[in-house]
Amino acid sequence: MREHVDHFDEHGWVLVPSLVPRADVEAALPGLFRVYPTPEEVASGVSTERTAPFLGAGGGDGGRRFRGEQFTGLREAPTGDLALDRLCVHHAVLDLVDALLAPGPALLYQAETFAKYSGAGDYEQPLHVDETNHTLVPPRRDGRYRQVQLFLYLSDVTVARGATRVVSKTLTRDVPRSDLWFHRSGAVRLDEHEVAAEGPMGSVLAYSADTVHRGSAMTEPGAGRFFFNLAYRQAGVSWNGALPWPRRGIDPAVHEWIQSLDTRQLCAIGFPPPGHDYWDEETLAATAARYPRLDLTGFR
Repeated sequence: MREHVDHFDEHGWVLVPSLVPRADVEAALPGLFRVYPTPEEVASGVSTERTAPFLGAGGGDGGRRFRGEQFTGLREAPTGDLALDRLCVHHAVLDLVDALLAPGPALLYQAETFAKYSGAGDYEQPLHVDETNHTLVPPRRDGRYRQVQLFLYLSDVTVARGATRVVSKTLTRDVPRSDLWFHRSGAVRLDEHEVAAEGPMGSVLAYSADTVHRGSAMTEPGAGRFFFNLAYRQAGVSWNGALPWPRRGIDPAVHEWIQSLDTRQLCAIGFPPPGHDYWDEETLAATAARYPRLDLTGFR
């Protein structure tokens, strides 16, 4: 794990091949394809309730820019399928995140599934950073109080399947912040240094909010690319965030997801940790009543 942390510290990103066992991802694919059509369904061109959102987008003009159809396949998690939803807090993912955000526990603040299909749109994006929609204030250059974003690959990812392009922070440390929001050619043409984050199913690309990156075109005919879009922050760093889980507390999918998690995973989505002053006999009893199948042993 140390080599992954060192790479992240130097470059602002790290790709960890096969971090989550392939068997764990494959077990979640039936649930994934209840949420999304298969690549074969989309490639058939037959319009159904499932495929219609991904048909008729047409080809792009080849320019790098954001387009609405690039985000058609984005779905807020949890989805309601536990085998799929538990991948958000898979212990292998938590091991990586805890190492990257040490010291202190890491909290999941965003979880979305994402599907892209060849021919469903032009996924070419400009080089950019995500700090303007993940943190209220710019990230510190020294890495303190940082957050980390992750793509957990639910399918094999290649250049032809639109692998994300990333640029090392060694090239951007002296570039003015505003020039990184949407990269403009300057002394260094960053697009000449971008790396394609290719990896097999179960791999994880981790990067920070101030790491330059972009989406790229799907060029393999009939292909699909599927992944989890996740983001974690250090506990107590209230200026980083996106999707609040309490807002969806009455959602049956969230309710079932919470009841399926263990103590470490519950803390990762924001439960007060064991030993916290919040926990007493009354709050334990009330939590048990709210989540009857939840194992609260670790909090007693």
